[in-house]
Amino acid sequence: MAWGWRSLIGWLHAAPRTVIDSVFPPTTAAAVTTILTGRSPAEHGLIGWHQLHGDEIIAPLPLYVRHPAASPSTPDALAASLYVTPPLFDRLDRPATLLIPDFICDTPCSRHHAGQAGRLPYRDFDDAFAQLAARLAQPEPAFHYLYLPQLDTLMHERGPESSDAAALLAKLEVHLARLADHASRHDTAIVITADHGFVSAPAAQWVDVDDIAPLAALLARPLSGETRLAYCHVLPGCITLFIALAQTHLGHACWPLESRPLREAGVFGPGIPHPELARRCGDVILIAKPGWNLRDTLPGERQLQLAGVHAGVTAEEMQIPLIVLRPH
Repeated sequence: MAWGWRSLIGWLHAAPRTVIDSVFPPTTAAAVTTILTGRSPAEHGLIGWHQLHGDEIIAPLPLYVRHPAASPSTPDALAASLYVTPPLFDRLDRPATLLIPDFICDTPCSRHHAGQAGRLPYRDFDDAFAQLAARLAQPEPAFHYLYLPQLDTLMHERGPESSDAAALLAKLEVHLARLADHASRHDTAIVITADHGFVSAPAAQWVDVDDIAPLAALLARPLSGETRLAYCHVLPGCITLFIALAQTHLGHACWPLESRPLREAGVFGPGIPHPELARRCGDVILIAKPGWNLRDTLPGERQLQLAGVHAGVTAEEMQIPLIVLRPH
């Protein structure tokens, strides 16, 4: 679940919580995969909404190829080579069930990361929490995972400060408060967290990197990653020049940094790095400064413009709550 935790009110504000950091980058592909596998982004290798996979730039969650346009790769073929990290649920010592929105419950991503656990689709908040409450009432010890992407979707569309986002958060809070009361009567612990935070994306602060000719000329392929953190694959021998030009043309909007030192410093987390991690990071990472977003637009694509975003390194994007409620 995405979280505008700094503006929490009511039950969620009063619930005992601490603040933890999301993964780097703080985005769904990286963070939710870490939750589902127990492995860092460095290990599982999913590090952005778009990323290099083989010689293609793909979207690892919806499983489509962004570049090249004529790719014959199918979602099932991509999934077979992309999802290689064993799911966390197969390591648990009790039965597990995942409650997932009906439109993604049977995707290759959900099937792989559920492993041997059961998958239950739900329609909306009412259905999701009703199903979960019913399962908590069963006497057998079990683990249940509920994924709630609705707030994330709305914040992308309307922004994290919108009245619509506040209303949806308030509705979610009512369901969580009822769930906590129900769980306390069924000897059940609850852990609530998020995959990332959110920031607003002012329309005037989107930069089209492909319109900056000196930079575009040095790119070997389109950008990957996120609008708040872009991976750049540059032509051989051009890293230093690319960083210098990026500083000149984009220094107001981002920090251009060589990828290798960041990767070797462990910013993607601990563990044995995925064999494709270095290639997926590219040669240069553009980390957007507060308020800014970076994009390119390929032929046939609609120019991306969102009201709310994440994946940068500000506290609002990195810091998330951790709420743990134990039975009395």
